[in-house]
Amino acid sequence: STFISSVHEIESFLMQTDLINGTPILDIKPYIRQYDSFPTASSGWLDDLQEEDNIIPKQYVKSYHLTGTGQKSSTTVTTNTEHVLKTDVPIKMGGGNSAPQPIEHLLSALVGCTQATALYVGRCMNPRLLIDKLEFDLYGERDERGALERPIEELPDVPSRLQVVRGTIKIFQKGGNSIERDVIELLKEQTEARCPVANMMISSGCRMDVAWIDGTSSEDDAKETQ
Repeated sequence: STFISSVHEIESFLMQTDLINGTPILDIKPYIRQYDSFPTASSGWLDDLQEEDNIIPKQYVKSYHLTGTGQKSSTTVTTNTEHVLKTDVPIKMGGGNSAPQPIEHLLSALVGCTQATALYVGRCMNPRLLIDKLEFDLYGERDERGALERPIEELPDVPSRLQVVRGTIKIFQKGGNSIERDVIELLKEQTEARCPVANMMISSGCRMDVAWIDGTSSEDDAKETQ
């Protein structure tokens, strides 16, 4: 990264650059998160150092394991907690539509992780927020060119991940009492930071455009919070 200190006609003057004097500059452009983020890119030997720095202390490791089999467009997965999950894709995409799509599983995981994390966060708040239930209405969007773009030998120009999740989450407190706006904002902030699925999606560059709403509020009040 660098800073442009001034521009005179066709010349740009830079500062705080890590360049040897005389190095040619091929391109200057802003960083665009949606297109310039390549989470799978390798940093070579630097990755080894970062992995050593990011080792989780053994007593804090929470691990998961599953086995799966894929045949044609569908998969069957068994978790180490003895649950079975299935995926498929719609008929128009060449599948059999026998099970939810992988992205639908991802959004379902977001719902489940948010539910569990929000209950924990609410219990730990002072004063405590005891949640009776959450109601989710979520939409996910991605650019399908990220998966389908050709030629297949070249990386796509756009990311294949979900680019935005939008919608609403209605919060109902035990006892039916209304919830103050600042309490809802704290619940949202801490839940998105602590839910592993939400945290992973946000870190990938996915925008969470989700409004958290008091379940007892009117429809007009809900629109004002979005």
